[in-house]
Amino acid sequence: MPGGNKRTNIFLLLISILLCFGCGYLFRQSTAIPSKLQNDTIQLFAAKENDEEPSHKKETPEETPVVQASPSPTAAPTVSPAIYEISPEASTGVWTSSGSNWMFMVNGAPYKGWLTDTDGKRYFFNQDGIMQTGWVDDGGKRYFMDLDGIMQTGFITTGGKSYELQADGSLKDYSSEKEKKSEAPKQTDVPEQTEAPKAEPTKVPEKKEKKYVALTFDDGPSSFTDRLLDCLEKNKAKATFFMVGKEIEYFSDEVKRMKELGCELGNHSYSHADLTNLSPEDISAEIGAVDELLVKLTGQGATVVRPPYGSVNSSVKSVVGTPMVLWSVDTLDWESQNPQQIAEIVRSQAKDGSIILMHDIFSTSVDAAEIFIPEMIKEGYQFVTVHKLAEINGVQLQTGTTYSDLQKTS
Repeated sequence: MPGGNKRTNIFLLLISILLCFGCGYLFRQSTAIPSKLQNDTIQLFAAKENDEEPSHKKETPEETPVVQASPSPTAAPTVSPAIYEISPEASTGVWTSSGSNWMFMVNGAPYKGWLTDTDGKRYFFNQDGIMQTGWVDDGGKRYFMDLDGIMQTGFITTGGKSYELQADGSLKDYSSEKEKKSEAPKQTDVPEQTEAPKAEPTKVPEKKEKKYVALTFDDGPSSFTDRLLDCLEKNKAKATFFMVGKEIEYFSDEVKRMKELGCELGNHSYSHADLTNLSPEDISAEIGAVDELLVKLTGQGATVVRPPYGSVNSSVKSVVGTPMVLWSVDTLDWESQNPQQIAEIVRSQAKDGSIILMHDIFSTSVDAAEIFIPEMIKEGYQFVTVHKLAEINGVQLQTGTTYSDLQKTS
Protein backbone atom coordinates (compact mmCIF):
# COMPACT_ATOMS: atom_id res chain seq x y z
CA MET A 1 0.00 0.00 0.00
CA PRO A 2 2.70 2.37 -0.90
CA GLY A 3 0.33 4.75 -2.68
CA GLY A 4 -1.97 5.13 0.35
CA ASN A 5 0.94 6.04 2.54
CA LYS A 6 2.07 8.76 0.20
CA ARG A 7 -1.29 10.54 0.24
CA THR A 8 -1.50 10.24 3.96
CA ASN A 9 1.89 11.96 4.42
CA ILE A 10 0.89 14.89 2.26
CA PHE A 11 -2.28 15.41 4.30
CA LEU A 12 -0.38 15.22 7.52
CA LEU A 13 2.18 17.67 6.16
CA LEU A 14 -0.53 20.20 5.42
CA ILE A 15 -2.01 19.79 8.84
CA SER A 16 1.46 20.26 10.39
CA ILE A 17 2.01 23.44 8.39
CA LEU A 18 -1.32 24.88 9.56
CA LEU A 19 -0.55 23.97 13.15
CA CYS A 20 2.81 25.70 12.90
CA PHE A 21 1.22 28.89 11.58
CA GLY A 22 -1.41 28.75 14.34
CA CYS A 23 1.14 28.18 17.10
CA GLY A 24 3.33 30.89 15.67
CA TYR A 25 0.48 33.36 15.87
CA LEU A 26 -0.44 32.34 19.36
CA PHE A 27 3.14 32.56 20.61
CA ARG A 28 3.54 36.00 19.04
CA GLN A 29 0.44 37.29 20.83
CA SER A 30 1.53 35.84 24.22
CA THR A 31 4.95 37.56 24.09
CA ALA A 32 3.24 40.99 24.11
CA ILE A 33 1.72 40.43 27.58
CA PRO A 34 5.01 40.12 29.47
CA SER A 35 6.21 43.26 27.70
CA LYS A 36 3.26 45.26 29.06
CA LEU A 37 3.66 43.80 32.53
CA GLN A 38 7.33 44.60 32.39
CA ASN A 39 6.59 48.23 31.55
CA ASP A 40 3.97 48.42 34.29
CA THR A 41 6.40 46.90 36.74
CA ILE A 42 9.04 49.49 35.84
CA GLN A 43 6.48 52.27 36.30
CA LEU A 44 5.46 50.86 39.69
CA PHE A 45 9.08 50.75 40.84
CA ALA A 46 9.61 54.30 39.61
CA ALA A 47 6.44 55.45 41.38
CA LYS A 48 7.59 53.77 44.58
CA GLU A 49 10.92 55.49 44.37
CA ASN A 50 9.14 58.81 43.79
CA ASP A 51 6.84 58.16 46.76
CA GLU A 52 9.77 57.41 49.04
CA GLU A 53 11.73 60.53 48.05
CA PRO A 54 9.51 63.10 49.92
CA SER A 55 9.77 61.11 53.14
CA HIS A 56 13.56 61.33 52.87
CA LYS A 57 13.37 65.08 52.23
CA LYS A 58 11.17 65.53 55.29
CA GLU A 59 13.97 64.24 57.48
CA THR A 60 16.45 66.74 56.06
CA PRO A 61 14.79 69.97 57.34
CA GLU A 62 14.45 68.48 60.82
CA GLU A 63 18.13 67.67 61.02
CA THR A 64 19.41 70.82 59.30
CA PRO A 65 18.63 73.38 62.08
CA VAL A 66 20.50 71.31 64.62
CA VAL A 67 23.62 71.24 62.50
CA GLN A 68 23.50 74.75 61.07
CA ALA A 69 21.96 76.77 64.00
CA SER A 70 24.05 79.79 65.02
CA PRO A 71 24.27 81.03 68.66
CA SER A 72 21.93 83.87 69.69
CA PRO A 73 23.49 87.28 70.44
CA THR A 74 23.05 86.88 74.20
CA ALA A 75 24.94 83.59 74.08
CA ALA A 76 27.91 85.05 72.24
CA PRO A 77 31.15 85.19 74.22
CA THR A 78 31.56 88.38 76.28
CA VAL A 79 34.43 90.55 75.11
CA SER A 80 37.46 90.77 77.32
CA PRO A 81 37.38 94.19 79.02
CA ALA A 82 40.21 96.59 78.34
CA ILE A 83 42.74 96.86 81.14
CA TYR A 84 43.01 100.36 82.59
CA GLU A 85 45.73 101.61 84.88
CA ILE A 86 44.63 102.15 88.46
CA SER A 87 43.91 105.83 89.07
CA PRO A 88 46.51 107.54 91.29
CA GLU A 89 43.71 108.82 93.56
CA ALA A 90 42.30 105.31 94.15
CA SER A 91 44.69 104.55 97.01
CA THR A 92 44.29 107.91 98.76
CA GLY A 93 40.55 108.57 98.40
CA VAL A 94 37.69 107.44 100.61
CA TRP A 95 34.23 106.17 99.56
CA THR A 96 31.41 108.00 101.33
CA SER A 97 27.63 108.09 100.91
CA SER A 98 25.68 111.27 100.33
CA GLY A 99 22.10 110.43 101.16
CA SER A 100 21.20 107.73 98.63
CA ASN A 101 24.23 108.56 96.47
CA TRP A 102 27.90 107.56 96.67
CA MET A 103 30.93 109.83 96.32
CA PHE A 104 34.69 109.29 96.28
CA MET A 105 36.41 111.91 98.43
CA VAL A 106 40.02 112.87 97.73
CA ASN A 107 41.59 115.33 100.17
CA GLY A 108 38.13 116.40 101.28
CA ALA A 109 36.87 117.11 97.75
CA PRO A 110 34.55 114.88 95.66
CA TYR A 111 36.26 113.11 92.75
CA LYS A 112 34.90 113.80 89.23
CA GLY A 113 35.15 111.85 85.98
CA TRP A 114 36.49 108.32 85.43
CA LEU A 115 38.09 106.37 88.29
CA THR A 116 39.75 102.96 88.10
CA ASP A 117 39.73 101.65 91.68
CA THR A 118 42.39 99.45 93.26
CA ASP A 119 40.34 96.34 92.39
CA GLY A 120 40.42 97.25 88.68
CA LYS A 121 36.74 98.23 88.58
CA ARG A 122 35.90 101.39 86.64
CA TYR A 123 33.46 104.08 87.86
CA PHE A 124 32.21 107.45 86.62
CA PHE A 125 31.38 110.52 88.75
CA ASN A 126 29.44 113.51 87.43
CA GLN A 127 30.28 117.20 87.97
CA ASP A 128 28.76 117.06 91.46
CA GLY A 129 30.95 114.07 92.37
CA ILE A 130 28.00 111.62 92.40
CA MET A 131 28.74 108.06 91.27
CA GLN A 132 26.65 107.24 88.20
CA THR A 133 24.57 104.15 87.43
CA GLY A 134 22.79 103.18 84.20
CA TRP A 135 23.68 104.86 80.90
CA VAL A 136 26.49 107.44 80.90
CA ASP A 137 27.43 109.69 77.95
CA ASP A 138 31.01 110.95 77.87
CA GLY A 139 33.32 112.03 75.07
CA GLY A 140 30.80 111.23 72.34
CA LYS A 141 30.43 107.64 73.57
CA ARG A 142 27.84 105.86 75.70
CA TYR A 143 28.64 103.49 78.56
CA PHE A 144 26.54 101.39 80.95
CA MET A 145 27.19 101.18 84.70
CA ASP A 146 25.46 98.54 86.85
CA LEU A 147 23.68 99.26 90.16
CA ASP A 148 27.06 99.24 91.94
CA GLY A 149 28.38 101.84 89.50
CA ILE A 150 30.74 99.39 87.77
CA MET A 151 31.30 99.85 84.01
CA GLN A 152 30.10 96.87 81.96
CA THR A 153 31.40 95.20 78.78
CA GLY A 154 30.06 92.57 76.38
CA PHE A 155 26.36 91.85 75.86
CA ILE A 156 23.88 93.31 78.36
CA THR A 157 20.10 93.36 78.60
CA THR A 158 18.33 96.36 80.14
CA GLY A 159 14.82 97.69 79.71
CA GLY A 160 13.90 94.55 77.76
CA LYS A 161 16.51 95.28 75.05
CA SER A 162 19.96 93.82 74.39
CA TYR A 163 23.06 95.90 73.67
CA GLU A 164 26.66 95.14 72.77
CA LEU A 165 29.38 96.99 74.68
CA GLN A 166 32.94 97.00 73.34
CA ALA A 167 36.12 96.17 75.22
CA ASP A 168 36.47 99.78 76.41
CA GLY A 169 32.88 99.70 77.69
CA SER A 170 31.46 101.96 74.96
CA LEU A 171 28.24 101.07 73.16
CA LYS A 172 28.93 99.60 69.72
CA ASP A 173 27.81 101.78 66.77
CA TYR A 174 26.60 104.51 69.14
CA SER A 175 28.42 107.24 67.21
CA SER A 176 26.78 106.19 63.93
CA GLU A 177 23.37 106.24 65.61
CA LYS A 178 23.99 109.80 66.78
CA GLU A 179 24.96 110.80 63.24
CA LYS A 180 21.74 109.32 61.88
CA LYS A 181 19.73 111.34 64.39
CA SER A 182 21.59 114.51 63.45
CA GLU A 183 20.81 113.88 59.77
CA ALA A 184 17.07 113.69 60.42
CA PRO A 185 14.94 116.28 58.56
CA LYS A 186 14.82 119.61 60.32
CA GLN A 187 11.05 119.69 60.04
CA THR A 188 10.75 116.98 62.71
CA ASP A 189 12.68 119.20 65.13
CA VAL A 190 10.45 122.24 64.64
CA PRO A 191 7.62 121.15 67.03
CA GLU A 192 10.11 120.36 69.82
CA GLN A 193 11.88 123.69 69.41
CA THR A 194 8.64 125.62 69.43
CA GLU A 195 7.30 123.80 72.52
CA ALA A 196 10.47 124.13 74.62
CA PRO A 197 10.35 127.93 75.06
CA LYS A 198 6.72 127.68 76.20
CA ALA A 199 7.63 125.36 79.09
CA GLU A 200 10.58 127.42 80.38
CA PRO A 201 8.72 130.56 81.56
CA THR A 202 6.43 128.50 83.79
CA LYS A 203 9.22 126.50 85.45
CA VAL A 204 11.80 129.22 86.11
CA PRO A 205 9.62 131.38 88.43
CA GLU A 206 8.67 128.31 90.51
CA LYS A 207 12.30 127.48 91.21
CA LYS A 208 13.11 131.07 92.18
CA GLU A 209 10.19 131.29 94.61
CA LYS A 210 11.10 128.15 96.53
CA LYS A 211 13.18 128.37 99.70
CA TYR A 212 15.12 125.35 100.90
CA VAL A 213 15.93 124.65 104.54
CA ALA A 214 17.44 121.70 106.41
CA LEU A 215 15.45 120.45 109.40
CA THR A 216 17.72 118.57 111.85
CA PHE A 217 16.99 116.59 115.03
CA ASP A 218 19.49 115.69 117.77
CA ASP A 219 19.83 113.13 120.60
CA GLY A 220 17.36 110.52 119.23
CA PRO A 221 15.90 108.27 118.15
CA SER A 222 13.15 108.05 120.78
CA SER A 223 9.60 106.85 121.26
CA PHE A 224 8.42 110.08 119.59
CA THR A 225 10.50 109.66 116.43
CA ASP A 226 8.02 107.42 114.65
CA ARG A 227 5.28 110.08 114.90
CA LEU A 228 7.72 112.64 113.53
CA LEU A 229 8.45 110.33 110.58
CA ASP A 230 4.70 110.10 109.95
CA CYS A 231 4.57 113.89 109.71
CA LEU A 232 7.54 114.01 107.31
CA GLU A 233 6.10 111.29 105.09
CA LYS A 234 2.65 112.93 104.99
CA ASN A 235 4.13 116.28 103.91
CA LYS A 236 6.80 114.77 101.61
CA ALA A 237 9.48 116.47 103.71
CA LYS A 238 12.98 115.24 104.57
CA ALA A 239 15.13 115.73 107.66
CA THR A 240 18.60 114.90 108.96
CA PHE A 241 18.83 112.94 112.21
CA PHE A 242 21.98 113.29 114.35
CA MET A 243 21.70 110.16 116.44
CA VAL A 244 23.29 108.97 119.67
CA GLY A 245 24.65 105.41 119.59
CA LYS A 246 23.02 104.33 122.86
CA GLU A 247 19.59 105.32 121.52
CA ILE A 248 20.09 103.61 118.16
CA GLU A 249 20.31 100.26 119.92
CA TYR A 250 16.81 100.73 121.40
CA PHE A 251 15.04 102.22 118.37
CA SER A 252 16.50 100.34 115.42
CA ASP A 253 13.19 100.17 113.49
CA GLU A 254 12.95 103.96 113.50
CA VAL A 255 16.47 104.18 112.05
CA LYS A 256 15.58 101.80 109.23
CA ARG A 257 12.46 103.81 108.46
CA MET A 258 14.51 107.05 108.28
CA LYS A 259 16.59 105.48 105.54
CA GLU A 260 13.51 104.19 103.69
CA LEU A 261 11.92 107.66 103.67
CA GLY A 262 15.05 109.26 102.21
CA CYS A 263 16.13 111.08 105.36
CA GLU A 264 19.84 111.61 106.09
CA LEU A 265 21.61 109.65 108.83
CA GLY A 266 23.89 111.76 111.01
CA ASN A 267 26.35 110.95 113.80
CA HIS A 268 26.04 112.59 117.26
CA SER A 269 28.62 110.34 119.01
CA TYR A 270 27.93 107.16 120.95
CA SER A 271 27.52 108.58 124.47
CA HIS A 272 26.92 112.31 123.76
CA ALA A 273 30.33 113.19 125.20
CA ASP A 274 32.07 116.52 124.67
CA LEU A 275 34.61 115.50 122.04
CA THR A 276 36.94 118.40 122.81
CA ASN A 277 37.71 116.77 126.19
CA LEU A 278 38.70 113.42 124.66
CA SER A 279 41.91 112.04 123.17
CA PRO A 280 42.06 111.46 119.41
CA GLU A 281 41.65 107.71 120.01
CA ASP A 282 38.53 108.24 122.13
CA ILE A 283 37.08 110.70 119.61
CA SER A 284 37.53 108.10 116.88
CA ALA A 285 35.90 105.43 119.08
CA GLU A 286 32.86 107.64 119.83
CA ILE A 287 32.26 108.38 116.15
CA GLY A 288 33.19 104.92 114.87
CA ALA A 289 30.81 103.09 117.21
CA VAL A 290 27.81 104.96 115.79
CA ASP A 291 28.85 104.25 112.20
CA GLU A 292 29.19 100.54 112.96
CA LEU A 293 25.63 100.43 114.32
CA LEU A 294 24.26 102.28 111.29
CA VAL A 295 26.07 100.00 108.85
CA LYS A 296 24.56 96.92 110.51
CA LEU A 297 21.05 98.39 110.35
CA THR A 298 21.05 100.21 107.00
CA GLY A 299 24.18 99.19 105.11
CA GLN A 300 25.82 102.62 105.36
CA GLY A 301 27.42 104.87 107.94
CA ALA A 302 26.61 108.48 108.76
CA THR A 303 27.22 111.07 106.05
CA VAL A 304 27.46 114.05 108.45
CA VAL A 305 28.51 114.61 112.07
CA ARG A 306 27.24 117.05 114.68
CA PRO A 307 29.62 117.19 117.68
CA PRO A 308 27.66 117.23 120.96
CA TYR A 309 27.09 120.77 122.27
CA GLY A 310 28.60 122.03 119.02
CA SER A 311 32.04 121.76 120.61
CA VAL A 312 34.87 121.60 118.07
CA ASN A 313 38.63 122.06 118.30
CA SER A 314 41.63 121.23 116.12
CA SER A 315 41.78 117.68 117.45
CA VAL A 316 38.13 117.02 116.56
CA LYS A 317 38.61 118.49 113.08
CA SER A 318 41.63 116.31 112.38
CA VAL A 319 40.04 113.07 113.59
CA VAL A 320 36.48 113.31 112.24
CA GLY A 321 36.55 112.33 108.56
CA THR A 322 33.05 113.65 107.80
CA PRO A 323 31.67 117.19 107.29
CA MET A 324 30.52 118.66 110.64
CA VAL A 325 27.17 120.45 110.64
CA LEU A 326 26.10 122.96 113.31
CA TRP A 327 23.01 125.24 112.95
CA SER A 328 21.77 128.75 112.18
CA VAL A 329 18.31 128.55 113.83
CA ASP A 330 18.22 127.32 117.44
CA THR A 331 14.62 126.64 118.47
CA LEU A 332 15.56 126.08 122.16
CA ASP A 333 12.87 123.40 122.10
CA TRP A 334 14.55 121.57 124.99
CA GLU A 335 14.14 124.66 127.16
CA SER A 336 10.63 125.92 126.40
CA GLN A 337 8.95 122.67 125.36
CA ASN A 338 6.16 124.89 124.01
CA PRO A 339 4.92 123.79 120.56
CA GLN A 340 3.53 127.19 119.54
CA GLN A 341 6.66 129.03 120.65
CA ILE A 342 8.94 126.58 118.87
CA ALA A 343 6.90 126.84 115.66
CA GLU A 344 7.01 130.66 115.80
CA ILE A 345 10.81 130.68 116.13
CA VAL A 346 11.14 128.53 113.03
CA ARG A 347 8.66 130.61 111.00
CA SER A 348 10.25 133.92 111.95
CA GLN A 349 13.95 133.01 111.71
CA ALA A 350 14.21 130.44 108.91
CA LYS A 351 15.33 131.58 105.45
CA ASP A 352 16.75 129.98 102.35
CA GLY A 353 19.79 127.91 103.33
CA SER A 354 19.00 127.76 107.06
CA ILE A 355 19.88 124.77 109.24
CA ILE A 356 17.25 124.34 111.98
CA LEU A 357 18.14 122.67 115.29
CA MET A 358 15.52 120.58 117.14
CA HIS A 359 15.36 117.43 119.29
CA ASP A 360 13.12 114.44 118.62
CA ILE A 361 13.34 113.25 122.25
CA PHE A 362 10.54 115.67 123.23
CA SER A 363 6.88 115.15 122.26
CA THR A 364 6.44 118.94 122.21
CA SER A 365 9.08 119.24 119.49
CA VAL A 366 7.16 116.77 117.33
CA ASP A 367 3.97 118.75 118.05
CA ALA A 368 5.71 121.91 116.81
CA ALA A 369 6.91 120.16 113.63
CA GLU A 370 3.34 119.07 112.89
CA ILE A 371 2.35 122.76 113.08
CA PHE A 372 5.00 124.61 111.05
CA ILE A 373 5.94 122.03 108.41
CA PRO A 374 2.64 122.12 106.43
CA GLU A 375 2.31 125.90 106.97
CA MET A 376 5.77 126.70 105.63
CA ILE A 377 5.36 124.35 102.66
CA LYS A 378 2.34 126.41 101.61
CA GLU A 379 4.54 129.52 101.84
CA GLY A 380 7.02 128.04 99.34
CA TYR A 381 9.51 126.35 101.70
CA GLN A 382 10.86 122.89 101.05
CA PHE A 383 12.44 120.75 103.78
CA VAL A 384 15.46 118.79 102.52
CA THR A 385 18.45 116.93 103.93
CA VAL A 386 21.74 118.67 104.72
CA HIS A 387 23.53 117.20 101.70
CA LYS A 388 20.63 118.06 99.38
CA LEU A 389 20.60 121.66 100.65
CA ALA A 390 24.33 121.92 100.00
CA GLU A 391 23.88 120.53 96.49
CA ILE A 392 21.02 122.93 95.66
CA ASN A 393 22.94 125.98 96.88
CA GLY A 394 26.26 124.97 95.31
CA VAL A 395 28.17 124.27 98.54
CA GLN A 396 30.88 121.59 98.49
CA LEU A 397 30.90 119.93 101.92
CA GLN A 398 34.49 119.30 103.05
CA THR A 399 35.78 116.90 105.70
CA GLY A 400 37.11 118.53 108.87
CA THR A 401 35.03 121.66 108.21
CA THR A 402 32.04 123.00 110.17
CA TYR A 403 28.95 124.54 108.60
CA SER A 404 26.39 126.73 110.40
CA ASP A 405 24.26 127.38 107.31
CA LEU A 406 24.27 126.45 103.65
CA GLN A 407 23.24 129.59 101.85
CA LYS A 408 23.83 129.99 98.12
CA THR A 409 27.37 130.72 97.09
CA SER A 410 27.92 133.87 95.03
